[in-house]
Amino acid sequence: MGMARKLKILILIIFISVSWHKAIATHIYGGELLYTHLSGDDYQITLTLYGDCAGSAFNSLKGATPTINIFRDSRQHASYDLLENTALRSEVSAVCPEQEDSTTCKNPTYAIPGVTKFVYQRTVSLPPSRYWLIVFDGVLTAQTAAGRSNSITNTTISTVSPKIMRLEAMLNNLNAPNSSPQYTTTPTPYYCINVQQQYNQGASDSDNDSLVFNLIPAIQKGGQKIVYNNPYTSTEPLAASGFSFNYINGQMIFFPNRVQQSLVVDKVEEYRDTLLIGSTMREMTFIVLPSCSNNAPTSKLTANSISNGYIDGTNINVCNNSGPLSFSIQTSDVENNNITIKTRGEPLGSTTTINNNGSKSPTINFTWPLQNVKAGYYNIFVSHEDDNCPLTGNKTIAYTIHVIDSITISHEVIKETECEHLQHIRFNISKGLLPRSVSVYDLNNKLIRSYTDSIGVITDSFDVGTYTVLAKSDGLPCNTTYVFEVKDGGTYPHKPEYEQLHLCLHDPVAPLTPIAINSGQIKWYTIEGIELATPPTYNTEEVNIYSWLISQQIDVCESTLDTFTVSVHPFPQINIINGEGTLCYGDGIFLLAKGGIRYEWEPANLIKYKNDSAFTTVKEPTTYIVTGYSPYNCPSRDSVNYSNIEQCCTFSYPNAFTPNDDGSNDGWKPIVYGNVDSYLLSVYNRWGERVFISSDPNEHWRGTYAGKKADIGTYFYLLRANCTTGKEEVKSGEFILIR
Repeated sequence: MGMARKLKILILIIFISVSWHKAIATHIYGGELLYTHLSGDDYQITLTLYGDCAGSAFNSLKGATPTINIFRDSRQHASYDLLENTALRSEVSAVCPEQEDSTTCKNPTYAIPGVTKFVYQRTVSLPPSRYWLIVFDGVLTAQTAAGRSNSITNTTISTVSPKIMRLEAMLNNLNAPNSSPQYTTTPTPYYCINVQQQYNQGASDSDNDSLVFNLIPAIQKGGQKIVYNNPYTSTEPLAASGFSFNYINGQMIFFPNRVQQSLVVDKVEEYRDTLLIGSTMREMTFIVLPSCSNNAPTSKLTANSISNGYIDGTNINVCNNSGPLSFSIQTSDVENNNITIKTRGEPLGSTTTINNNGSKSPTINFTWPLQNVKAGYYNIFVSHEDDNCPLTGNKTIAYTIHVIDSITISHEVIKETECEHLQHIRFNISKGLLPRSVSVYDLNNKLIRSYTDSIGVITDSFDVGTYTVLAKSDGLPCNTTYVFEVKDGGTYPHKPEYEQLHLCLHDPVAPLTPIAINSGQIKWYTIEGIELATPPTYNTEEVNIYSWLISQQIDVCESTLDTFTVSVHPFPQINIINGEGTLCYGDGIFLLAKGGIRYEWEPANLIKYKNDSAFTTVKEPTTYIVTGYSPYNCPSRDSVNYSNIEQCCTFSYPNAFTPNDDGSNDGWKPIVYGNVDSYLLSVYNRWGERVFISSDPNEHWRGTYAGKKADIGTYFYLLRANCTTGKEEVKSGEFILIR
């Protein structure tokens, strides 16, 4: 049996084992919906479908007129039928050239599976709009629909709607036109079980927009999401021990551990200056075979070949404008097959050369001047294909160049030193890679601070001096230095100590003696803010208020200005309220004055104070002098003279009273004119009973006895008193109580 026949039988066994049934009336392995800006408002809509040449409905793809629906701001805008571009129809089966005529695309009865790419297009008008949605809902012709394969293992395709493929594309061309990315790999890769695999769609954008890749659920006819069989999900759609997806370049790395045909859907979003301007989706079928006689080639970045960059797996970090970037990629094949390399997506201005392409170990050499390049991610897609037969080994690997703006550092002063403290500083750090290592050195290159920055802000305090900041990121081959200087500055926090000066008219001129804190310099200004060369002067010969501004300065720091005043106050107008006149010997009087806030009386030996009021007893002619003070302690004087002192000592005795509480003549007592040293009054009724006694010359008998009203009639009194003058009074008599 010949080698080719043995391989055909092996392939037939493989595809029977994964349920590759031609009887199923399904015929689509994958597809994508894209758009390209032509000119003006014209866009070319392109639907690409990958047909199973052995599918029972495969022939319906030929000459089909797929329908697309276009929505503008969520409203139906138009519906179009696409036409097949037969010039772009091609077989994309992963077979070697010797077996190109042995696939099911050439004859449905052949054993080697075949895949044909069909391209349908139409030019439509899409004027500027914030939101266009282009939808292919699976309609191929009036009789046929784009059906998924029943052999898919990670989701149940059991009813009509889930079988039918739906693809969507979004466009925001309000500000500028846009074209969707283009794909360079077929969406129907074959893989071997229990071997680490990689896949990449090779999506590149002609507008150099930023691309973000996402795995999303497949969509069925009508717009509902496909339900995946547990434990599969749209983000982990394969039965694999380990699955990773890179949202920056779309690279998938996985280790399939089960025979499967898994539905995988990728959505690519386009951003222009952080604005989402478009998205497309691509549906794929990953086929894992139970056994393989061939593994796909692989490649690897060589660390010793890189210049001005840092290698991290398939990523290269490089600082913008740091010099030309160059590196090499070595390829190899486990089965020692010859390898053909194709590259796509190289950034503008770069150069890629492939040495020994088609040999067993081609080498890719890449150079890029990196001049005025926008920071971001730049993907280079490297496709590997060996010459194994009948099935070739294919793999596309994305190498991502991350162009990073060098770290930038600035600082701002949060709080000045005020010539007393450290200066509080905020460093603002951006760009580079997180986390950033930041070190601060003094003028002698001594390390004084070190930080790990993850948020872009560092605050600290520094003494006066010059410092150098060194910032770097792990995995980034460039550093940034920044020099800053701390100088004294700010408002000195301590004002001079002083009290406002209050003087009285004609007082001696007092010195202006504010006290500086920490040996600062006192500074004087006019009230308008003009600095004075010498301390100001004033006089007390007239009532006035003098005002200046005052501060203190230490080094370059000056305190805030305060108002310093010297007030020259007038003397108060002090007047004694008591009037001069005749007094009785021994009269006691309260001395009263007005016009001040406090008073001092003379002669001090004759003055007593009761409840803070001055009181005196007059027994001889006397002049009383008061000194009154204003709120600012300015004094003035006044005096009062009592020279006519009479020897008063006379008594008179009313003959009746009427204690009826009418407010008139309700009590009885002797009337005394003069001052007494002793006094005793007794009142008796007609039966000789004492009904009242008092030693107070001011107390009246109110006409009561034993708590009751006394009877009307005649009552008798007896008074014994001694006047202050020395005269004695002993008197008895009678009076009448009338009601």
